[in-house]
Amino acid sequence: MAYEKARTAFTPKLPSGLEDLLRDYQQHCRNNGLRKGSIAQYGKECRWFLYNLAGCGCTEASQITASRVVSACLALTSNSYLASQRTFLRYCADSGKTDRDYSYVIPPYKRPQSLPSVYTEDEIRQMETAIDRSTPVGIRDYAIVLLSTRLGLRLDDIRTMSFGELDFEKDAIRLVQEKTLAQLELPMVQELKDALLDYIQNGRPDVDGVVFRVSYPPHSQMTKSAVIACFRRALRKAGIERGSRGFGPRAFRSSLASSMVNDGIPYEAVRKTLGHVDPNAISHYTRLDVERLRLYALPVPKATGAFADFLTGKGSAR
Repeated sequence: MAYEKARTAFTPKLPSGLEDLLRDYQQHCRNNGLRKGSIAQYGKECRWFLYNLAGCGCTEASQITASRVVSACLALTSNSYLASQRTFLRYCADSGKTDRDYSYVIPPYKRPQSLPSVYTEDEIRQMETAIDRSTPVGIRDYAIVLLSTRLGLRLDDIRTMSFGELDFEKDAIRLVQEKTLAQLELPMVQELKDALLDYIQNGRPDVDGVVFRVSYPPHSQMTKSAVIACFRRALRKAGIERGSRGFGPRAFRSSLASSMVNDGIPYEAVRKTLGHVDPNAISHYTRLDVERLRLYALPVPKATGAFADFLTGKGSAR
């Protein structure tokens, strides 16, 4: 564990030729509209790959070979880096920096996805009810929790929410999502509207800027950990055992998706509610559609022959 933390903190230095190659690739990503966070992540993964290539005697793009690519990949500490290296090597070939496309050398790798954390409707209602709304902190926490449990908003969209995104006259919330930069419009249900107005009028400090603020001076914008703490407090007060489940907005976003899918709401409607741009993104939640999957369960075939004799004890043991 300590080794992994040290490795993460260490930024490997590259030969000038490979450093220039990485810089050109990151500029290519910017030109294609990739977000800053994605570019930083790809840069980190490619840096380690190029560092391993340098260890194989490669100092510039023209020296990249299939055998060196294999050796560099084997030296990576995480298979999750492989997908980004395939993309990187395709860029090298398309831009003429290498004599051929060496991405074929890297085997396909798909990051395993665990089942989303899900809370039942009873647990969510119990958590919401447990929040003490007699204090400014509780009033704020309640509004934040409802934005997640009722609308499935992401953490950053809650944390950076502005007053311009709240339309109390038309009962709507309109925002540009931090993650995808796509526009999203959702209905401001009455319970959520009341919670937001209660916070703005009775719980929010009188400062300019984003809607949700830290409760103590200087009342700065809430950090990601501060937003997650709202859910942790609510779960603890409700006495809900979360086990290995997550406890931030993502878990309740998943819970909303699961509830909608199990209620028979079309996947496309669920996708639009959650603000997903990728039409296939909702497939991550369909694995939780237990009730609908039961409709397609196949009957267990009747055992026959020697297998039936074995199950009934008629078969002789050998």
